[in-house]
Amino acid sequence: MIIKVIANTLDTSIDKRVAGLSDYIHDPKQTRGEYLSDYISQLHSSFSDELISEKCVYSNSRNFLDDDPHYQKIEMSQTASLNSQVIDPIVHIVGSFKKFEVPTTEQLEEQIDILTKHLGAEELQMQYAMHVDTDNVHFHLIINKVHPFQKNKRNQNKVIDLGDGWILNAVHRAAAEIEAKQSWEPEPNPLFIYNFELGKCERNPNYIAEPDAQKINSKIRDQEHRHQQKSQMSNEISAANNYHAYLAQDIEHIFNSTKNWKDWHQQLAQVGILFEKKRNGSIFKIQTSDKQILTFKASLFCNKQVTLKSLEKKWGDFTHYDIDQTRIPLFKISDIAQQNQPITSTLHAYHLFNNEDFLIKDLHDNYLTMKANKDLISVDRKNKYQAIESDNEIYKYNKGHSLKRWQKKFPAQSSDVIFTLLHYHHHADQKKTRALIREKFSSQHKDLSQQTSEKLPNNIFSSRSFDSSKITSYADFLKYISPMNPLLIQQQFLFDQRQSKNFIAQNNPNIRKAQILFDQHQPDEPIAIQNQFGILVFSNYSMSRLRQCINALDLKQKARIRGSAEFKELFRLALKHKSRNIQDINKDRVLPSFKNLSPQHIQTSFQELYKYFTTSDACQSTALIKTALLLNCCGVAADTLQSTLAECIRKNDIPDLSIENQKILMLRIRNLIYTQSLKLNRQYFNANEIEECWKLYFSQKLTPSIHQYELDTRTSDSSPDLYQGLSLIPKNQVNKSFQHSENLSELDFLQMYELFEYSRRSKLKKKQEIEAANSFTASESNSNSNQQTKKRFFPHTKYQIDYKFGCTFYLDQKKIAFFEDKNSSEIKVLSKNNTHIHDALLLARDKFGVVLVSGTDEFKQKVQQLATLEDIKIEFDSPPQQVPLSPIDSTKAESNQIEYKCSDQNSQNKELSLEPKELSRTNQVDKATHFYENQSVSPPTRKQESQPENRSYDGPGF
Repeated sequence: MIIKVIANTLDTSIDKRVAGLSDYIHDPKQTRGEYLSDYISQLHSSFSDELISEKCVYSNSRNFLDDDPHYQKIEMSQTASLNSQVIDPIVHIVGSFKKFEVPTTEQLEEQIDILTKHLGAEELQMQYAMHVDTDNVHFHLIINKVHPFQKNKRNQNKVIDLGDGWILNAVHRAAAEIEAKQSWEPEPNPLFIYNFELGKCERNPNYIAEPDAQKINSKIRDQEHRHQQKSQMSNEISAANNYHAYLAQDIEHIFNSTKNWKDWHQQLAQVGILFEKKRNGSIFKIQTSDKQILTFKASLFCNKQVTLKSLEKKWGDFTHYDIDQTRIPLFKISDIAQQNQPITSTLHAYHLFNNEDFLIKDLHDNYLTMKANKDLISVDRKNKYQAIESDNEIYKYNKGHSLKRWQKKFPAQSSDVIFTLLHYHHHADQKKTRALIREKFSSQHKDLSQQTSEKLPNNIFSSRSFDSSKITSYADFLKYISPMNPLLIQQQFLFDQRQSKNFIAQNNPNIRKAQILFDQHQPDEPIAIQNQFGILVFSNYSMSRLRQCINALDLKQKARIRGSAEFKELFRLALKHKSRNIQDINKDRVLPSFKNLSPQHIQTSFQELYKYFTTSDACQSTALIKTALLLNCCGVAADTLQSTLAECIRKNDIPDLSIENQKILMLRIRNLIYTQSLKLNRQYFNANEIEECWKLYFSQKLTPSIHQYELDTRTSDSSPDLYQGLSLIPKNQVNKSFQHSENLSELDFLQMYELFEYSRRSKLKKKQEIEAANSFTASESNSNSNQQTKKRFFPHTKYQIDYKFGCTFYLDQKKIAFFEDKNSSEIKVLSKNNTHIHDALLLARDKFGVVLVSGTDEFKQKVQQLATLEDIKIEFDSPPQQVPLSPIDSTKAESNQIEYKCSDQNSQNKELSLEPKELSRTNQVDKATHFYENQSVSPPTRKQESQPENRSYDGPGF
């Protein structure tokens, strides 16, 4: 979260400031409804505009005698007037949360307790309220620094110095304690961290402080954020950083070679530097080739040996030497600064990118062009109004002379009549001139609006008429664009991903400028952004998208992975299978439709998704919002979500929330649903979360026609191939309606259902307890013959790999041969094909060495014969009963497809698996963390290509 002190820039009186702030936090004005009215009316005619207005959902106060906000305003103003020495006793503080974070009323009260404790304002009058309408939920807090009853030495009410004079440090400490105690996502590079053992905040040892020379006023930063454009001061600071190292060498060399003021000035001028006295100190001044003037404090160079005071001690009083200055060539802004920027393992990726890196160029360039033309129109209008004011001043100065001139011309008229006529004539001229200026101003903006619209793609603006005169920021410009436009969806998503914690750190100086990576299957969806420091991966990652990021890396440079454990694990799998053909059934990230599910099934889905999100996110409100938003993307209406949430709370299936907190949470959810496109909401979820929805869908409901068709196909004896008779059909057209979900094609649906079925069956069956292992010892003759047999390895190129539902499936001609479960060290053999069993045995040998075999007796004997041919050491969970089988030679193991004939029908349902001798399960978080220590990215060697897959996967190269 961010806590910010809002400065009073209006210089209003105490009464007006108290009344204005109090009215705003209790009953804020509508600010967003007008921009979305057309969009809401088109898609949700019955939707209330109140849900998108600046909504106050909770308010409270402390240390007042009256509970009525109206009388509290009067009481605060009167208390503030009891000390005439303080200029501005009212302090306005705003605390803001991330997009999916919503505090409960109890959490807000605790936040105010912590904040007032660090400020030392427990006894002061304060009002606070929470608003949920904007992109970030936030609270406002107004504090009266004048104590209501304590007196000072002058017998006036005491003024409390908030935070003991260090109010910014106090709010930083409060933010650190609130984030730690309430499990909010911390901001990157925090100034303080909370120590639970000591119960206090400590300064962050890894904090990277910003140099004083680079600090910019908060008002200027706000303007930069509004326009998404660097200010002139920021550009000057960037230029100064580029020139600083260049000047330091010259100044040090000249300082060591000069002995008086004359030589000092002369040698500095030869390299384009002037040394000037400024007040009681001195500065260095340079002029670039583009006539830009830059100044530097003398204390920044040579360990302060070239300051005015130090040089006067060495050479006497300062003397100015008038000499021509040469211009220094202009360096490329920010190139040197970025190369000199330190990168450490503790530095958040947020600080390695600039805000302009996340801009959609097509939109922002048109905005900047429009803004430049608008500024010219505004300057022209301002100059004309100034000319009118000048004419008015001239009239006032010459009105006596004009009166005398008209009296001579019309002596019969009185001076009062002439003066009145002159006044009205002058007033009419000015009014007419102002009307012409407004008309011209309106015409110019109409032409500018039309030009801007023509430069952008057709139908990019919503039904509201685009008016350039009302645009004051880049955010205003985006509000006119249709919410369904792909460019706007990309821009909003990029803004939300600037603080993503999933980062692949890799130094690549060849990348001069940051570039956005888009999905090769869906070019409208950004998946990551890359610069010379690495790749920042967004929240919508998947196996195939991580493979695209891997392909964008430099294979010769090391890479370090940072982020969530889930992201690291999926990246490990993508790296493991990077050279294979991984099939992605759901490459379009299609979600199932939950519209026709029963209320009981929706409640079950809500509970399961909530449990899933709580495992990766400790914040309750974030898990609830993501659960509701994902279900809405699957077609569940907002009203159904509200009733489902209330029912789950009533049954104690999720942590208890009061009725008031439920309303606040659902109001925030409705804001995200109704004011954002469905395509934008869907982009916040990764492949694992989408697969979780498909798991719930398959386990609770199936489309009858597809289900029956799929059953007929699977139970048919005459068609051993699962997909025999199926032809490739075109994918369903994407349903562009805001209120409906998309559907998979029938072929993809059947294949995904098959993957789910095999995964579900393997997890439902319990593992048998391992009995005394009976190792099979091959005969001496067979052993000798096998030693002469050439060792075979698992044929990686033969199979397609599909990673779904937490399992790695090996497919041969669209049929699943065997698969691995990431939560257990087992290879489940599903095919009856002899070749597939043989390949599964090779894969188990390559991974585990000694293989433990479990399953039917017939399966064990078949594996035993194959192991004898390949000289593979195997063990059994229980000794197999001897069943006469035909011998198998190595040739048949490679080519023939032999069907098993089982005497017992029930034996087919037994678990068939190849598993290692040691069945210890590895903790995935520890495994992923260990895997990424000293992770290197290096091109594969020929020796690695001929070897089987690495057995440990703890630090392989690319």
